[in-house]
Amino acid sequence: MSDEPAPPDEEGHVAARSAAAERELLAAANEIARNNAMRARGRQIGGLAGAAVAGAMIAIRDIVEGPPKDEGAVVVDAPTEPEDIDTDGLELAADDIGGGHDLAVPAQPRRAPIVGRRTSRRR
Repeated sequence: MSDEPAPPDEEGHVAARSAAAERELLAAANEIARNNAMRARGRQIGGLAGAAVAGAMIAIRDIVEGPPKDEGAVVVDAPTEPEDIDTDGLELAADDIGGGHDLAVPAQPRRAPIVGRRTSRRR
């Protein structure tokens, strides 16, 4: 690797690319250090056989867990509070639905709470 800085992309994002690369390198170094610590602890407890078992457990963990999946969260800002169509109902104009008439769906009336004990259908 050279000590030259990375060339900027179209928008001049040198820092973002180098920060992402540094995070990847740091994650790889942390994983190697964790695996080495597991093998060293296995060797400390059980000698050569303990180190071998620790290495086998690392391999099994990597096979079972598989590669890490990116489950990034999506955050969207809304300009207003969300509407509660259960209490407010829903009204759509004709141009909103593409029909010739407006559509109005009122809120559903509340049901009475279920009180009492259910009986079994067994005989």
